[in-house]
Amino acid sequence: MARVFLLNPPSPEPVRTPLLSLGYLAASLQAAGHAVAVLDASAVHAPKTVAAIAQEVQRFAPDVLGLHLKTHGIRETYQLVAELARALPGLPLLAGGPHATVLPNEPLLHGFRFLLSGEAEHSLVELAAALDGRRALSSIAGLSWLSGDGSPHHNEDREFIQDLDVLASPLAALPLFDASWYGSQAIGFGGILSSRGCPAACTFCCNNVTGRSFRYRGAGAVAAEAAELGSRFGVSAFSFLDDSFAVGRRRVAELCEALSNVGGLSWTATVHPGHLDPGVLGDLQRGGCGGIDIGMESAHPQRLRTIGKGVTVDRVRKVLGWCQDIGMRVTVNLMFGWPDETEDEIARALEFMKEAHALGATFNARGVAVPYPGTELYAAHAERFGLHGWWLDKTLDYMPFAQTWDEAAMHRAYASDAALERNFFGHSALHRGRIAEALSLKATLTFDQMWRSNPHLR
Repeated sequence: MARVFLLNPPSPEPVRTPLLSLGYLAASLQAAGHAVAVLDASAVHAPKTVAAIAQEVQRFAPDVLGLHLKTHGIRETYQLVAELARALPGLPLLAGGPHATVLPNEPLLHGFRFLLSGEAEHSLVELAAALDGRRALSSIAGLSWLSGDGSPHHNEDREFIQDLDVLASPLAALPLFDASWYGSQAIGFGGILSSRGCPAACTFCCNNVTGRSFRYRGAGAVAAEAAELGSRFGVSAFSFLDDSFAVGRRRVAELCEALSNVGGLSWTATVHPGHLDPGVLGDLQRGGCGGIDIGMESAHPQRLRTIGKGVTVDRVRKVLGWCQDIGMRVTVNLMFGWPDETEDEIARALEFMKEAHALGATFNARGVAVPYPGTELYAAHAERFGLHGWWLDKTLDYMPFAQTWDEAAMHRAYASDAALERNFFGHSALHRGRIAEALSLKATLTFDQMWRSNPHLR
C-alpha cells in the first residue's frame, strides 16, 4: 500500500481547528488501507519552516506529498514548493484544492508532478493505487500530471460524488491532527458538511470544487457525526460548512429533527435568504441553530441583479425581522468595491447597515470584492483592469484576526482590508475613502451588537 503525506501550507492567518477537507481525504485513504500522515502548517503552533516541514515529511517517508492550494497565499506556497523540492529531491508533489481545480496547468508549471481537480476522495485513493503499481495514471478521472516531455496532461473530468454517505467519516482521521498545533488539549473539526454544491450563480463565487449541483447526506448520518463529535471529542458547538445550508424545505426539516434528537448542540450555518421563512427558521432553531450567516453582498437592487444574487433588499429585511422575533443571531454579508460602483451604492449600504443593526444584525469582516480566478467577476473584467495572474504578483496581506475582541481589535479585524489597498477595479481615492467608511461602520455596529449581547466584553 502507498504512503501519503498531506500538507496544509503555512498561512498568514493561522487556523485554530483542523481543515475538514484534509480529514475527508485522509479518512478515504485510511479506509482503502493506505498509510497517511497530516501536517496542518496553517495551525498556530504547527511546524512552519521549510526545514521543520521537510523533517516531518522525511520521518514518514511518503510516496507522495500532497498540498492543499488556495489562491490567497499561492505565491508563498509556490516558493515553499520550490524549497521543498530541493530539500526532498525525487519526492513527487501533488496539488489539490480550489486553486488547483480552477487553474490545473499553473501548479504543474510550479513544481508539482500530479494534480487532482474537484472532489478528490476517490481520485486520491486511485492515485495511491497507481503509485503502488496497481493502476494506470491514465485511468484516473480528475488527474493531471506532467508527461515525459514536461507538458501537462489532463485526464477526463471526474463527476461529482452523488452519494455522499459512502465517504469515510472525517472523524476517523482526526487523531492524525496534533492538538498541540492548535494550542489545545483536545480538538475537533470546526464544522460538519451536510451537503455539497451550491445552486446559486453568484458572479463573485467560484464553486468549481463541489459545483452547482446540490447533493446532501442523509439526516441520520449527519446527526450521528454531530453526536460522535461531542461524545468522542467534546465538541458540541460547531458550524455547518455547507455553501448553502437551507436548500430543500423537507431536507432541512428532517435534518433539524435528527439533530434535535441528539440534543445539546449549538451550531451556525450559512444560508441564502431566499430559502428562509418563519417555518424554516423555526426548524433551524429546534435543531440547535443559534445563528445564521446570510449572503446579501449589496443593498442596491441593480447590483444585486448584476451579481446574480437572487434576492431583494426587502426580502433580507423580512428575514431580519423574523430572526429578531425568535432571537436568532444573524450576520449579514456585505461587499464593496465592485466594478463601476457608485456613490449611491455606498450610501444605500450605509443606510441599510443602520437598519439591520436596529434589527439585531452583525456584519461580516472586511468585504472588499476580490476577482478570484474561475469567477465570472474575474473573466468579465480581467482584460479591462489587467487582472491576469494577479495572485502571482503580490499577496493580499490581510491582517490576522485578533484573539481578543475589544473595540480596537474589532476595528483592525473588520475595517482593515488588503483588497481595498490593492484596488482591483481602479476606484478613485475619494471612492476608496467611502469604502473605508463603510468598512468602519460595519466594525462599529458589529462591536456594538456584540457588546450588547456579551456582558464579558463590557
